[in-house]
Amino acid sequence: MKNFHKSDYRKTVLPNGVVVLTDYMPHAFSASVGVWLPRGSRHEKKGEFGLSHFYEHLVFKGSENRSALEIAHSIEDRGGNLEAYTTRQETGFYANVVAEDVPLAIDVISDMLMNPRFEKSEMEKERKVIIEEIHSYDDIPEELAGDVFNAAHFAGCGIAHPITGKVRDVKALTNEQMWEYERQVLEDFPIYVCAAGKVNHDELVNLCVKKFARKKSGAKAPFDAYKSRGGVKIVEKQDISQSNLFWGTSFGFETLEENVRYALSLFNVAIGAGMASRLFQKIREENGLAYSVYSTADVYCNCVDWGVSLATEPRQLKKALSLAIEETHKFLQEGFAKDELERTKTNVVGGLRLGADSPEKRVMRLVEQTLHLGKFYPMENTIREISKVRADDVVETVRRVFDRKNFTIAVVQPDGVKKTDLGKLPIF
Repeated sequence: MKNFHKSDYRKTVLPNGVVVLTDYMPHAFSASVGVWLPRGSRHEKKGEFGLSHFYEHLVFKGSENRSALEIAHSIEDRGGNLEAYTTRQETGFYANVVAEDVPLAIDVISDMLMNPRFEKSEMEKERKVIIEEIHSYDDIPEELAGDVFNAAHFAGCGIAHPITGKVRDVKALTNEQMWEYERQVLEDFPIYVCAAGKVNHDELVNLCVKKFARKKSGAKAPFDAYKSRGGVKIVEKQDISQSNLFWGTSFGFETLEENVRYALSLFNVAIGAGMASRLFQKIREENGLAYSVYSTADVYCNCVDWGVSLATEPRQLKKALSLAIEETHKFLQEGFAKDELERTKTNVVGGLRLGADSPEKRVMRLVEQTLHLGKFYPMENTIREISKVRADDVVETVRRVFDRKNFTIAVVQPDGVKKTDLGKLPIF
């Protein structure tokens, strides 16, 4: 039987530095295609906070060839959808379209990025929209706890800054800064054009030669040093009833070795990814302390962070955190239980295979590995390597990369609640 999950990966670098990457899926009827800039909020200096995110918004407000409404109609009228996002690491613009509309998607996105208008009146309107977006995140304590963790744990590193910037930052950004950002897009930043699905690599390359002709050679990918520290940070918020926790750590790397990546993935799934995970079973099912509890791992270009998120009644916070610490400690002392490693491997491989049917998930995998790891790992290779991982490899790797002095506890709790003493909890 033909292996539909096998990667048919190709890469071409154009004379002006534009990188074209494709993962061909012969059985697909559609494609996910877009443009990614290796710049996000972690690369912004004081006075620029929120600039990448504002740029992401503003290019949708019109180009030299299309109005904002025409940009919206161009893809949606064909049944597709046009998306964009900003992270701490990159800014992306992509479309999910039927296969024959790949040229249209590239035409629209390249027009937005190569020929934006940045009209001052549109910028002022969009400034209000972004401020409302910031307020919407502030209304979600779980999101706020993550930002409190990043600000405390990554102090001195760009990862500490919120992606959107704060309201005062957004109010201060100028039209001149937006045009300087556009100059950097055209002259300084590398550009990655990535696609997955029913897409012809050679045709996409020829299209990019034309559509990105204005792009000058740029290889100055923004970069900042990784810094982190441990500690406890508790902030109060009105109109909430639960204490929201993010407890975690991070480690840096020059090259993230495959065995470390696979070990961390298996560890994360076993500890806190899903209903069968240790944290879900211990904290929710056995003790009824939280509705939502999970662990997560984020990979950046030179570091990885891992942490546990949960929300509970303020008086139960210390107990919930203690259980999270105890379960993590138990895993690092005793390793996997009987059959747990094989079940975890099946979970990870099954998730990869499910995502292999989706052009959007495959293009995101292509983008994130290229921009964060500097290399694309075909799915069949990943599945083969995961099957080789031993239980001891996982435990030894996590013990080695986690520094017990580098754990940070971040809490967003109801205003007026007595602060819980969390500083003396043992961090394995």
